[in-house]
This record gives sequence, structure tokens and C-alpha cells, in this order.
Amino acid sequence: MAIIFVGLWVGLTVPIALSVVFALLKPIVMVDNTGISMLIIGLLVAFVDGYIGIKIYDKKIEPWLERRKQKRNFP
Repeated sequence: MAIIFVGLWVGLTVPIALSVVFALLKPIVMVDNTGISMLIIGLLVAFVDGYIGIKIYDKKIEPWLERRKQKRNFP
């Protein structure tokens, strides 16, 4: 379940985060001719976004699933 949530989270939020970050850091990206800065910024944004997705799952989703599982009375 965690892999599915984080995969959906990253798939939906990374494009938005990258567009915002590249719009804000456009002068840095335009100065670099090699594209190394773009790769580093992109990887950094993706890792931070994945970390946020994992933390959201650990703090919010997993406890909610556990409470839901306990409410069911399986013999």
C-alpha cells in the first residue's frame, strides 16, 4: 500500500513541483549551458517530494488504515 501511495503521490506532484522550481530558478538554469544544474535540481526536487510522500503516509495514512482495520471485526 505504501508503494502505491508514494508512487501516485510522486507521479502527481513531481511535475507540479518541477515546474514551480524551474520557474523560480530560471536564471540559474539559463546560465548553465551543460544542463548539470537542471539535473541536480530535478533530482533534488524528486527526492524531497518522495520523502514528503513517505512522511505523509507514515503520519496520516497508515494510522488511518490501522484504525479502519481495527473497527472491522474479523473472526
